[in-house]
Amino acid sequence: MTGFSFSAAALPVYGEKQPHADIARGMDVLDAAFLIAQECPGGVAALAQRMGVSANTLQHKLNPNNTSHHLTLKEALALQVVSGLPYVLYAMSAALDHVCLRSRPDVADGDAWEAYRFFQQSIGELTAATADALKGDGPTSANALRRVEHQANEAIAGISALVNAVAVRVPKREG
Repeated sequence: MTGFSFSAAALPVYGEKQPHADIARGMDVLDAAFLIAQECPGGVAALAQRMGVSANTLQHKLNPNNTSHHLTLKEALALQVVSGLPYVLYAMSAALDHVCLRSRPDVADGDAWEAYRFFQQSIGELTAATADALKGDGPTSANALRRVEHQANEAIAGISALVNAVAVRVPKREG
């Protein structure tokens, strides 16, 4: 058999979830930043050390009742990067009526045929997950929902990889 390839990426499975990611999607951005400090091991002191800022100042900036100190956009980004908890991003996305999903690497590595195969496979897996979740008249489990969400995210990544693979094949215009 020639021309066959298989690629697999180390991606989180649909059962893995950040503890309060769903809650953060509907909360105020300041509350989301405060939640990061509550959930991060070591709390504000550990976050401040990794961010290279004063723990006392960061504590004031994360206090939703404090009106004199404010978290800057760069600090909010740093807070999320060092904690690994993108709750402010989720809250901002929800406030702007958008959806924010974790980005997936291009598992096709720029190969157009591989991108097409990955896209088709992801659509099949989304269809299967959705069919399983909708079987019967009873309620759908939270795990079934997570599986559908995961497969939907994979399908979105597949679409993006497919569009990018086609776009790089378009000749660039001179001048």
